[in-house]
Amino acid sequence: MTDDFVKKRCVVLIGDYDSIDIAQRFAMFQKGLRQFMQTWHVAVRFSSVKLAANNVVAVWHVETKAPNWQVNTEFRLLNWSDLVKDDFRRWRFDRILRAGKAFANFVTSGACWRYVRTSWRFGLLFLYPVLAALLFSVVGLWLAVLLAILNVPFALLIGLIFGVGLFAAYVKWLDPFELPRVVDLWVFLYDLIHLKRAGLPDRLGVFSQDIIAKLQSNDYDEIVVIGHGIGAALQPIILDRVFFALPDFDKRDGRSVNVLSLGSLLLAVGLHPDGAWLVSPTLRIAVDRMVHWVEYQAVEDVFSFAGRNPVAELAEEHGEPILQEIRIKDMVDSAAKRRFRDATYQNHLQPIQANSKRYYYDYFMVCCGPFSLPARVKYADHMVSAFAADGQLDSSS
Repeated sequence: MTDDFVKKRCVVLIGDYDSIDIAQRFAMFQKGLRQFMQTWHVAVRFSSVKLAANNVVAVWHVETKAPNWQVNTEFRLLNWSDLVKDDFRRWRFDRILRAGKAFANFVTSGACWRYVRTSWRFGLLFLYPVLAALLFSVVGLWLAVLLAILNVPFALLIGLIFGVGLFAAYVKWLDPFELPRVVDLWVFLYDLIHLKRAGLPDRLGVFSQDIIAKLQSNDYDEIVVIGHGIGAALQPIILDRVFFALPDFDKRDGRSVNVLSLGSLLLAVGLHPDGAWLVSPTLRIAVDRMVHWVEYQAVEDVFSFAGRNPVAELAEEHGEPILQEIRIKDMVDSAAKRRFRDATYQNHLQPIQANSKRYYYDYFMVCCGPFSLPARVKYADHMVSAFAADGQLDSSS
């Protein structure tokens, strides 16, 4: 067996900023496995979930089989949803004040301008709640002026109430998901950048110890550490701690770690002046010769900085991560597109969900397929043709 092929793999997932707990994440994974079986015509068996590290690491095993290949995957979910679950409950007045304080900080620090300059799509998304509020304020002001011309009493108050009511109705019925999520992101990013999120530093320490144990076991053909969204911003911090604790890792047996970033929001932290603490660990991971770092980016994913190399943006350095462009429209069929056409965040989730069409990037093939991550990048043009209709590897391809 060459380094291109894998029979035993460990996948470590650092999830995004969301309230999806372990049970929900495992249910999503099971659903994805069923789609994966249908798309690639492979046989799959999986275990139940076991909890480790004081119940913050979920572990399950997957066995994937085709006529001429088999892979055993240990999947480890580094869960931190419990630290942020209260963020996604009904909004309170104090949280509105925190959101206002956070957004004001992003404006006065210049971070908003850096976001827009680096990625106008993400910049507009970040400003979306403010732009929507301004639009309805203008509508309310226009009504107030019209009522004043007609000599209607309390015209300004009526216009203000109308504008606020229209905005509230818009959020409740037309966009109850994306706009509140962006506002929640303001608050969390502010806390993360200023190192104010209680419990997170200790949790990252637990995660790094879990990865250290896997590296020391020397029991896998491949270890892949995946970061999604904000999880991709936490990746360098965790891995930097790992390699600090294992200074002789690369000298002992020449093994490497494959790092995969999806829908990365690393720049959402690093572009803020007070987030400069992320630059050094990011650079150390980028230049570590025992790390193979790949980032898949989808232009349809506005909850990320698609098209930008985070290392180049933060330190004007080039090299890793190796950027790979993917297209959501080539990953899902037309029925899926119709289901998701009004859900912007679904484009952000798709890179960690199962494809309904065969495509050179497939999350479940990365986790459960026979090719290593470096091979998937090196032979990207062959990642579909390499598999026959029945799922077996096509030797001619």
